[in-house]
Amino acid sequence: MHLPPPWCSSICRNSMNEVCIEQCAINHDCSGFEPKKDLKLEDMPRFPLDASFGMTKEERFTAVTVYLAKVVDHLQGVEDEHTIDPFIRRQDLHSTGSRHLPENLQVKDLLSGVQEANSSPEDRSELADSGVGPNEVAGTSD
Repeated sequence: MHLPPPWCSSICRNSMNEVCIEQCAINHDCSGFEPKKDLKLEDMPRFPLDASFGMTKEERFTAVTVYLAKVVDHLQGVEDEHTIDPFIRRQDLHSTGSRHLPENLQVKDLLSGVQEANSSPEDRSELADSGVGPNEVAGTSD
């Protein structure tokens, strides 16, 4: 079991949860780093200058970015900033959740399998005449 470094665990919202323990702390890549909500400069520990020499490039970037953002906000008097998200995450194009549905998709298109099961023989023959194949009709399975 790998634990996160002290500087990270005190400012990260995901500290000590499964994302941290199973990914970030092992890989030292800060991939699951999210700043704590309502994090104030006064509540942050000192900048980890001594520890920065043993950090990976990603850890150093994350630490410098978060501390710099908080110092600049403090100097500009922006203490009421609720969240900071200085990290740009790439879209996961391989995830099924990132695909978009066509704009012309209607509910009746999604429910065609249910409608077929509950429809009369005349309605089923209309569906067959419309050219909708069996693999295009959504079926239900128990």
